[in-house]
Amino acid sequence: MSLRRRQFLALSGGSLLLAACGRLGGQSPRKGPLIGMLQMVDAPPPNLTREGFEQALAAAGYRDGQTITYLQKDAAGELPNTTLVMQQFHSEKVDMVLAVGTPPLQAAMKVLPESVPVIFCYCSNPWGAGAGTPPGGVGQHRPNVVGTVGTNPVGKELDLAREVNPKLKRVGLIFNPGEPNSDYEAKILRREAEQRGLELLEQSVANSGEVLQAAKALAAKEVEAFVKIGDYATIQAFASICKVGLEHRIPVYSVDPPDIQLPGCLGVIGWNYRDDGMAAGKLAVRVLKGESPAQMAFEPLTKTDLLVSLATATAIGITVPDELVQRANQVVR
Repeated sequence: MSLRRRQFLALSGGSLLLAACGRLGGQSPRKGPLIGMLQMVDAPPPNLTREGFEQALAAAGYRDGQTITYLQKDAAGELPNTTLVMQQFHSEKVDMVLAVGTPPLQAAMKVLPESVPVIFCYCSNPWGAGAGTPPGGVGQHRPNVVGTVGTNPVGKELDLAREVNPKLKRVGLIFNPGEPNSDYEAKILRREAEQRGLELLEQSVANSGEVLQAAKALAAKEVEAFVKIGDYATIQAFASICKVGLEHRIPVYSVDPPDIQLPGCLGVIGWNYRDDGMAAGKLAVRVLKGESPAQMAFEPLTKTDLLVSLATATAIGITVPDELVQRANQVVR
């Protein structure tokens, strides 16, 4: 058992089941439907998505502790923990599960019976999680599951990098191939890079602790930009990539809007996570009101936000085109 998994269990009081009972018993009685909420890590992107979900339910009259009860967990970045939490949700007889991300959805598909509705969001690869087949229309997915599909716009990320540097040739990627979402998006990125005549240099990692050395290795290979995909190792350690980018004056690009606040991140193009969660929340409201997920289609995200950091551009000696700055939804100065 890994250290992080031991810490996860210890922080839960040694037993996930006891932790759940402690929250729901005595001082915090269950009110209304019980929704088990699981995300892979405690980080801004999944947090914002979950908050959007809660906002959508609150707007429909479902307020935590009043007309609904949330049992919220994160898996501390460990895949085995997703299964443990889903088993806990099943034992607690939750009325619905929110899976924030591909690994939690994968665990829900393995553990939960089809009598439990599952709503997913912040998810790039529901197909790899066993939820259905593309595009996820009615009849193309498991009857108890529905959600939003947010495969990251990695092709647009490459276009952003090339807009800043039209001569761009060598791009660096760090990811954990053991994550189904990461492996899926890495394949898409390879195809998109090839179509654009870009050389993609990859460094695989097993966890966030290996990201800094991977970034240094790619810098030594003289990559001209770092790009990020949907990957939990780099979500947790993105600051390490930005640090190397600053030190070597290499632009760093992301698909996670909150990353633009990190010194060293030059640009982001990605989904608005609060909007993602709100869209999933609206699907959940329909299910809570009696509609069957089997009669609903998966909803792909379509609107991206563009963010640029002129502060980082100055720090690494890069000039951001004026037209790009004018298009940006947010500019960090």
